[in-house]
Amino acid sequence: MLFIDRVDGRRIRDPGPFHAILPFLMRGRNESAVYYSKDIDVEAAVRYVHRRNTESGERRFSLFGLILTAAAQTFVLKPRLNRFVHGKALYERKSLKFSFIVKKRLTEDAKETTAQVTFPADVTADSAAQIITRAVELARGQDMTPDEREASIIHRIPFGKFIVSRVFRLLDRFNVAPSFMLESDPLYSSAFFANLGSIGLDTPFHHLYEWGTASLFVVVGRLFQKETRGSDGVYRKKNYVNVKMTLDERIADGLYFARAAALFQRLVQHPERMERPPEPGIAAEISEAPGTEPIERDDH
Repeated sequence: MLFIDRVDGRRIRDPGPFHAILPFLMRGRNESAVYYSKDIDVEAAVRYVHRRNTESGERRFSLFGLILTAAAQTFVLKPRLNRFVHGKALYERKSLKFSFIVKKRLTEDAKETTAQVTFPADVTADSAAQIITRAVELARGQDMTPDEREASIIHRIPFGKFIVSRVFRLLDRFNVAPSFMLESDPLYSSAFFANLGSIGLDTPFHHLYEWGTASLFVVVGRLFQKETRGSDGVYRKKNYVNVKMTLDERIADGLYFARAAALFQRLVQHPERMERPPEPGIAAEISEAPGTEPIERDDH
């Protein structure tokens, strides 16, 4: 490539021999995809959302918002998640940005759009709630988001889709695509989320996109109840959601992903901890908290 760094990422010059060769063995994201599914106990998270909204008299907090916050804090503490492969090279992203789908209204025929949120390294439950609320209001209030507006213009130009996509791919290939083109595209993000629970659906596994740089796609399903056995031996019904993740295994190793997934689950189970910024030692701190479920650590 002509240029080492990109406007959205810095090239990792010495990723190690194993990670350096992986993009040559697995050329695309879907060829490199690893799938992970987990039912997560959200009993405490549901109570937390209800309590915070009752205290404030506003609906600033949501279960999906807490899940985004847990993911953001996990990315801060596990920075290798915020990487992507481009042109056979490994990059670390310069910002922490999530994209997610937003329904204009909760009806079957309502238009879908995307919202984008950028989180600081000291993200907390409160700051994340403000950022997410603003992004959702902006996405629902706009007739068209910037990427939709660009797509509409391109669609009306004869051969526009062919020409623009070819030119953009060429610029992107040589790392000279301008920042305004990357910033408006939701697929140039740290992760893409789909909240199917908001429309009462279960979770499928979703493919990764070859377009863009998102190395992780997360699907959150509907709230459901199941009986679990407590430490006292008594079975009780608790609220759960199923979360399915598809990730590009070229950005980190299996043990790193497993520990990141365990940390994410612990944060969702203990939402009060997210009122403080992420800091080293959080995993051990939460592990010692009462009522923490054992974490299964699968290598992939």
